[in-house]
Amino acid sequence: MNSERKMQQSACNNELFAIRVDGRRQIVTAAVLLGLLLYGLTCAPGVLWQDSGMFQFRTWHGDLSGELGLPLAHPLYILLARAFSVLPLGDFAFRVNLFSAICGAACLGFAVDLLLSLTRSRLAAITGTLLLAVSHTFWTHAVIAEVYDLYALGLLAELWLLERYFARRQTWWLVVALLVNGLNVSNHLLALLHAPAYVGIVIWALRANRLTVKQLPLLAVAFLGGTLPYTVLIIAKIADGQPVAETLTEALVGPPNRASKVLLYDFPLVRQTIKTAQYFAMNFPTPLALLAPIGLWTAWKQPRTRWFAAATAAIFAIGFVFAFRYEVPDQFVFFTPCYVLFALLVGVAIPHVKSPAGPRQSGKSGPQTRRSVAIDRVSGLLTRPAWCLALAALPIVVYEVAPSLMRRWDISIGVKRDIPFRDSYTYFIRPRKNGEDGADQFARNVLRQAEPDGLLIADGTIMNAIGYVRDIDGIGRDVTLTAAMDIATSQPTIPLSPQAIKPFAERGAAYVCTDAAGYLPGWLLNEYDLVPEGVVFKLREK
Repeated sequence: MNSERKMQQSACNNELFAIRVDGRRQIVTAAVLLGLLLYGLTCAPGVLWQDSGMFQFRTWHGDLSGELGLPLAHPLYILLARAFSVLPLGDFAFRVNLFSAICGAACLGFAVDLLLSLTRSRLAAITGTLLLAVSHTFWTHAVIAEVYDLYALGLLAELWLLERYFARRQTWWLVVALLVNGLNVSNHLLALLHAPAYVGIVIWALRANRLTVKQLPLLAVAFLGGTLPYTVLIIAKIADGQPVAETLTEALVGPPNRASKVLLYDFPLVRQTIKTAQYFAMNFPTPLALLAPIGLWTAWKQPRTRWFAAATAAIFAIGFVFAFRYEVPDQFVFFTPCYVLFALLVGVAIPHVKSPAGPRQSGKSGPQTRRSVAIDRVSGLLTRPAWCLALAALPIVVYEVAPSLMRRWDISIGVKRDIPFRDSYTYFIRPRKNGEDGADQFARNVLRQAEPDGLLIADGTIMNAIGYVRDIDGIGRDVTLTAAMDIATSQPTIPLSPQAIKPFAERGAAYVCTDAAGYLPGWLLNEYDLVPEGVVFKLREK
């Protein structure tokens, strides 16, 4: 009787939950507005370290091609971020960060509407969307200047359009989906990994007479039209004299110094497995993560959602294999398509979690019975909206408490160096970046220290922020910088060479922004001592 009463109460709770949320449009609107609130309040206030500083610098200058080769140009992101940055919403760097918040919030709107269509369950849609919203990589890239939440927006828009195609049987939905995929390629080449899913859909549509051979050119034109921002850069390189074959190879896998990493097939399997498990655990530190395989299986079993299972499995598998063997410092971000699909699959699984089956017969015992009771208890929690949503929001708590606990227990997070004004545990573990002005503080300090005619030597992580503060904010305009790899800073700039540095070092005006091994050339360490001065190090000849 108690179990029956619990089942009735659970059903009542679900009905009340459905009643409280009035209509599909209101749910989507609420998801977008709450996303704007979350990401707007936790958005970084200004210039940032690493690639974010590069994107802020490039957006200011409208630099569509960048300095790192075609695959790292991300022209669509630069175009959209620059268009958004004209709005009078505070500091320019903050506006570029806020563009990511807009992309993140739009993602939540597409995610909740897609899950409503797939599951026909408000609880499932809200749970899956909330899990995505607070996942580590997605949240982090919704509050800094980065390209990955714009990519996620493209992926979710594609899936949303494909759902309309399969539900309404109108070809133009597929045409628009391929147009969006082309635009997504113009933002990030991760979108090329969706190609096998589209090939499978087109083959199925041809066999099912849902598509004709005469319509295939229209699909190709839609995709190529979307890639136009990227295609223009490719054509420009060829027009400048770069060989066609070399340019096309660069467009797909990068220049030679990066192509070897993209095409890598020899990698440490055990180490990569451990790192990948850590990435997913960081993004989904909640028991709900265990439901993702159930979501894939249940989607496949139902004819109405089988297309979603097939497309998700294809994109997830190809994206996973690519990221798994891609040994770069920011490897975790290349699992972004997998994180997005993972959260959606959890949402799909929610309606299929069974309520407790009723009272057990007395007198029975043993491991099987105890296991069944445990499963029933877990299932009972997941059929209660409050518990389900609390588990989806659990990562927020984890991210808040983890930095202090990891610091106390001396757990390494793999960061090779500490930088003044940046707490590594907080910066890398906690997604929210409100109040994170360490890059701005550091850049202003070192530029003022090197004034009026000193030299600053730094790697890309630090130099991107320094270059932004000097060239755009106007601090220390007469300070000389070594040429950066990521951005094209204005003059005065010199190459990082013994001859160029020597005059500054002789008069005691050459400063290095880090003393960490691996960030400075060997000849510099052989010829000079690094003497701490303020937050930097002055070069002194040995």
